[in-house]
Amino acid sequence: MKNLIKKVALSVVVMLCLILSLSNDRIKLYAGEVLTKENVVEPKLNVTEVSLVTESQFNLKVYNLTENQKAYFKSSDDSIVSVSKSGKLSALKVGEATVTVTLKDKTAKEDTVFKCNVYVGPPAISIRLTLSEVTLEVGKRKTLQAILKPNTTAETGIFTSLDPDIAAVSASGKVLAKKTGKTHIISKIANGKYDICTINVVEATDKAAEKNE
Repeated sequence: MKNLIKKVALSVVVMLCLILSLSNDRIKLYAGEVLTKENVVEPKLNVTEVSLVTESQFNLKVYNLTENQKAYFKSSDDSIVSVSKSGKLSALKVGEATVTVTLKDKTAKEDTVFKCNVYVGPPAISIRLTLSEVTLEVGKRKTLQAILKPNTTAETGIFTSLDPDIAAVSASGKVLAKKTGKTHIISKIANGKYDICTINVVEATDKAAEKNE
């Protein structure tokens, strides 16, 4: 009876966590470094490669434009990914396309050209974590891997820890054991399906040995 109550309680907590903390945003993967205004000193794209799920959008930006420069965006295949005058990408169907960004400068003899490769994949229909339970010492790390189907999807699972004070998890599934206890890591996809990994955090071996001395 106690085990049944625990299972029901866990299910309720999981569902609340999914509702409150996970969105259905289908923009999942950015291949390559995402640049910000603070870490560039000359005109540059925020990404040079991006993978999108169909029907999602992404803002392609050019940082550090001067007052004499203006950016013009063009897609190599508007049926796969369209691009607005301001650089908003819209993923329309599965495929690959290249978005060319041309910077025209009144004071320069030649235009500056950037390219961003765009892959559009289907949404995921299922997700499975390769591990169902992990035991970590405090301070140790472990990366959880999620298998999504179909394998051509551009979507990635969204990771969430039910108790970040015990074990935190990054967007890429890297778990950090913070203090002793037990919690659960959830990885969810846009259609609502998810998988759970139980995380048991124990004392570091050296600290446990000190207590026994």
